[in-house]
Amino acid sequence: MKVKILFLLLVVFTFKSIACTIVTGVDAKRQTWVMNNEDFFHTYSNYVNVYPSQKNTLGYITLTYGSPESSIQGGANEAGVFFDINALRPQAYKLSEGKKPFTSGSMLLYLLQYCETVPEFLKLWETYYLPGMDDIQIHLADKKGNLAIITPDTIVSSKTHLTSTNFNVCESGPNKQACWRYPIAEKVIAESGVSKGSLVKIANATSWREFTTTLYTNIHNLSTGEIWFYLAEDYSTPWYTNINALLKKGRQSILLATKFPKNASLKLNKVLENGGNTIEIRKFLLKGKFDDIQKESILRLSFLNYFYIEKDFTKADLLFPEWEKYIHTNKRLDSTEVKITKAQYLATTGKYQGAINILNDIKGPNWRREELLRTLEDNEDYTTRIELIGYQKAKVVLIEVKGDYNLFRFLKKTPEGWILKMKSDRKEIKYCFYVDSKRVINPSQPIIKKQETVKGDLAELNVLKL
Repeated sequence: MKVKILFLLLVVFTFKSIACTIVTGVDAKRQTWVMNNEDFFHTYSNYVNVYPSQKNTLGYITLTYGSPESSIQGGANEAGVFFDINALRPQAYKLSEGKKPFTSGSMLLYLLQYCETVPEFLKLWETYYLPGMDDIQIHLADKKGNLAIITPDTIVSSKTHLTSTNFNVCESGPNKQACWRYPIAEKVIAESGVSKGSLVKIANATSWREFTTTLYTNIHNLSTGEIWFYLAEDYSTPWYTNINALLKKGRQSILLATKFPKNASLKLNKVLENGGNTIEIRKFLLKGKFDDIQKESILRLSFLNYFYIEKDFTKADLLFPEWEKYIHTNKRLDSTEVKITKAQYLATTGKYQGAINILNDIKGPNWRREELLRTLEDNEDYTTRIELIGYQKAKVVLIEVKGDYNLFRFLKKTPEGWILKMKSDRKEIKYCFYVDSKRVINPSQPIIKKQETVKGDLAELNVLKL
């Protein structure tokens, strides 16, 4: 298991969140607090992985989604050291100049296993750098009140508080000013200081609630080891635990959803898993006495999980018409993204012309609209073709290309099977098919194992060299 984790940490940045809000700070009692909103396409497959101390290492926890073996999104150790990551736009990696790459496994794994303070970890950066840091920054804190953010070009430190979202914290230009989450967090800290209450307030206010959602929030008191987890836009019922209590129970991976039996969107999923239909969905919403804003959230989260992550288009087909009734209550949803999602939804039900009509109504350039439209109209100026033989009775066949997280590419039916004409400037394409929601690979084509998917699990994928 340790070897596998080492490998995954080496490639931790190949599958990172679209967005993330991280706040660290020291309260009036000199206790260190941290808050992280983990934002991505909605899934309930989020894990807390517990690694007790070994002979020469500290005990620690990591956070992953999709499976316990997928890329690590953040972590903390028993000494009270925490890290999480923000994705950035690609930029010059100046911090690597004059240094050598860290070759003793992963620097982040080293942090969790061996470092008792942030300064210990920062000492490594005087000699080494972490490969692949041209589009991420690392947010750090420890229970002694040492706070830092390692960016591609510098290291920022503080003894009071630090806030980071998806811009280089050293920037003062439009990228920083355009982030709606950053000023919210800074205002709450300025008005209320650092505390569990203020961090919950920030987490709730900066939760995405769009097509990108806040999968979970983790709040730590690094001085006491206490941890509060929140799930799926619900900030009223946390799972409270403690890192030391977790470590005493031994090596384990905890599916975070199992700690939230009362979560409304999870309850709706159970209705669908038990064969629920449109009538059962409406009964569930009526019985719960939810207001329209809550209904929008519950239905959106369930739809996004089944549609983009699970690719269970039968359940998604039940949810979308119900969710569409309440979309108007969510002012954060972009109207163009709503139309593209509806077009994708219609295409998964075989209504290609309806999808094309919606896409043609979208004004202005949009690369997702244009890609989807070319696929549906079969007029791609293609450089390669991907075929799947057989499956003549399938209703819908699409392809998931590794790296294209929420772009559906629909295959056209042929006398022999299915085909996709695709334009790409990549050197290789890693992909799998979804045949009526079931993941399929082509056994007659080259296969590569243990590839991380949009779902977050590790699977076999076909690989095409271009």
